[in-house]
Amino acid sequence: MIYYTGKNGQVGWELSKRFASAGIEAIGFGREEWPLDDLDSVEKILEKNPKVLVHCGAYTAVDKAESDSENAYKINSLAVQKIAEECFKRKIHLIYVSTDFVFDANSETIGDTLRFWKTNSSLSPKGVYGTSKAEGEEWIRKTFSGSPGANIVRTSWVYSAHGTNFPKTILRLLDDPNRPELKVIEDQLGRPTWAGRLADFIIFLINGVSKGESFPQTLHFSNSGVASWYDFAVAVRDISNASQTIKNVKPILPIPTEGYPTPAPRPRYSILDLDETRKLFGPVPHWKEDLILCLNELAESSGKKL
Repeated sequence: MIYYTGKNGQVGWELSKRFASAGIEAIGFGREEWPLDDLDSVEKILEKNPKVLVHCGAYTAVDKAESDSENAYKINSLAVQKIAEECFKRKIHLIYVSTDFVFDANSETIGDTLRFWKTNSSLSPKGVYGTSKAEGEEWIRKTFSGSPGANIVRTSWVYSAHGTNFPKTILRLLDDPNRPELKVIEDQLGRPTWAGRLADFIIFLINGVSKGESFPQTLHFSNSGVASWYDFAVAVRDISNASQTIKNVKPILPIPTEGYPTPAPRPRYSILDLDETRKLFGPVPHWKEDLILCLNELAESSGKKL
């Protein structure tokens, strides 16, 4: 039996589809079934000893976390501590979905070489969300020190056809007659990640664990390739325009981070190194390839296909 949290989120939604199609027995938990801010609920929910717990659920409202830090730390740090301790005690394999927000950098290059964050790079979070997620990671490392019973999977810029995310926001703004143009940040770089591909990787780990295989405790997963938010937005517009799923092609203008202030700081540079992932999982598609798949799913739901 597999348990997974965040069933109504982007990754949980993609996992649920894959569990069903593969005939994998799994139970998903949303906020109603498992309120993560209720620390006393952990022991009761895990008392049936599932083989694996995939912990996708988190406090992900990055800006709100700055003014709601108590809840953010309770869910992203203290709840993870309780979950890790209970999983370790019960020998439940824990897969914890983490974030590129545990890193931050002001420099984009070392000499002429792009900087890639390694799985063992020192954490340098900025803001409540990133710091609370980093604390969650540390609780897992401390609890499972020397044990193969947990994996931390860092990812970045996650999107899907479900929920609220960057591509869907861009599509909505492109369709807004009151916006003659869009302005999108160009000096934050990362790797967009289709939640469906991330779900495939998580199921790869689950299948390996069920066969007795072990993996490095900390792993990175994202699509390959590098983009700015501006690049990402332009790709969403151009791919969707080719399928005529948007009504017009508005100009998208690049702006610096300072041109779009937010309560919480964002990593300027959060490109995750994928070398270990490729060795285990094989080649990972470029982010534009999977963006087409996701936008195609959205287009099909509206009667149009890319």
